[in-house]
Amino acid sequence: MKSNLSANPLAPESKPVRLPKTWPHVIRNGDVAVKIYKNKGHVRGKNFPTFLLSYYANGKRQLRRFMDFTKASAEATRIAEQKAQGALGAGALSAADRVSLEQALTLLAKTEGIGNANAARLVEIVRDYATARAGLPKGVTLAEMGQFYKQKHPANMPRKTVAEVVEEFIADRRSAGCSAVHINDLEIRLGQFSKAFVLPIIAVSAPLVQQWIYGLKNQKTKKDTAARTKENMLRQIVSLFNFARRQKYVPAELALELSEISTPRKQHAPIGIYTPDQMRAMFAVADAAIIPALAIAAFAGLRLAEVSRLDWREVRLSEKLIVVGAENAKTAARRLVPISDNLVAWLSPHAKRFGSVNPCDEQAENVGNALGNRFERAGARAKVTWKRNGFRHSYISYRVATLKDVPAVALECGNSPNIIFSNYRALATDAEAKAWFSILPPKQAANIIPLRSGANG
Repeated sequence: MKSNLSANPLAPESKPVRLPKTWPHVIRNGDVAVKIYKNKGHVRGKNFPTFLLSYYANGKRQLRRFMDFTKASAEATRIAEQKAQGALGAGALSAADRVSLEQALTLLAKTEGIGNANAARLVEIVRDYATARAGLPKGVTLAEMGQFYKQKHPANMPRKTVAEVVEEFIADRRSAGCSAVHINDLEIRLGQFSKAFVLPIIAVSAPLVQQWIYGLKNQKTKKDTAARTKENMLRQIVSLFNFARRQKYVPAELALELSEISTPRKQHAPIGIYTPDQMRAMFAVADAAIIPALAIAAFAGLRLAEVSRLDWREVRLSEKLIVVGAENAKTAARRLVPISDNLVAWLSPHAKRFGSVNPCDEQAENVGNALGNRFERAGARAKVTWKRNGFRHSYISYRVATLKDVPAVALECGNSPNIIFSNYRALATDAEAKAWFSILPPKQAANIIPLRSGANG
């Protein structure tokens, strides 16, 4: 039995040590336990405490005596750590086992360097192996798992940030000839996404994207955004990651996981339209500069962004047509919108040969916002409750009631017939439609412009 009795038992201790309350005191490391027993010693007729370490190594019980508990505890901790790593059991290895251990350490030195070729690192590797093996299907080897990972996560995969890939994607869509409206939509939505995810695109996960999409708020009202808005955002993000997949910036599995995110449940709110009296009230208080744009929104049904980009050269009063170019249309398809008789009356005093119909200075990343704010202020002055997309909803509803031809209205408005039929049919009566398209500027009789149900209605 080894003993550490170098210290003078009769010398006074410089600082008292707080001893454990229960004995034997056990030092543990994983499943390994080293015990410290408290005994008494006698020197020159004096009694003093001693501390006995007890543990097993090479199949035999080992005992070591200490005069100082702090030193005993430190040694017990070291021995427990060594035993947990298997170092103390090396002496019991057979000759063949020692050769295998040396071969393992040699291989480890080749892959990780001589500094890591030790028993402690071997224990870490075995622990990692056991953890990985437990999660694999039966019969699958670690080599097969490594090959699969290598295929899905190439070592040369570029480390691109979300913002960098967004910039590349938008440039790709622009070179493909996508409309200005579509490019603007991408810049707004994906710009918001890249600001929220300032990290490498490969680090983005489907759960993170879903949490962010579901938590989107309207920047003005701070309320939850509409489900349709969240769905549109998700669609653009999926397109972005499909582009990143084709460029080998992300593995295919990530793009697939994002495409499988459930879209937020839509809350089908009723379509809000304005009455003819409400429209007259807004015209009465609107600034003169926005009257042409307001009339086009109400009596031609153009989207706010389309009105904001409209040039007077595209307003053909003599032909009673408005040309919505593919570059300005949300659907990237050119269409012709009829000008009704009452819209002719509203536009004629303001018509120009060229120039923007929109008098507002718009921000490139949010075209239509400035004009929409002017419209909304006119509604507030008229004490009319503001309805989101209310002018377009009103036009389509009254136009369907006038024409009784859903496909024709869908073609004029750049919608699908299914959307027109499900959302706008039976919202307005014939009489209400006639009253809507009879709204005229001041100082003109309401009955001098006939409303017909043909192309100029």
